[in-house]
Amino acid sequence: MKKILSDKEKLAALLIKLAEAEEKYKARLSRFRGVAHESASGELAFSELKVREDFARSLKAEVKALKEKMGIKE
Repeated sequence: MKKILSDKEKLAALLIKLAEAEEKYKARLSRFRGVAHESASGELAFSELKVREDFARSLKAEVKALKEKMGIKE
């Protein structure tokens, strides 16, 4: 059975996930050196980087929407 979280609990959980996602994205970005021509590993690294970036962006949007719902100003 799922536990129903309050908006404050959801926001706290999202902020933790966002901090972790941004940390992982920045770590991966610091080691990314671009995509070498016809390099499968470079293309996979770039794809992973973009997935992490999109995940962080979607978490930011979710946090923003929840804050607006709760009436919290940025």
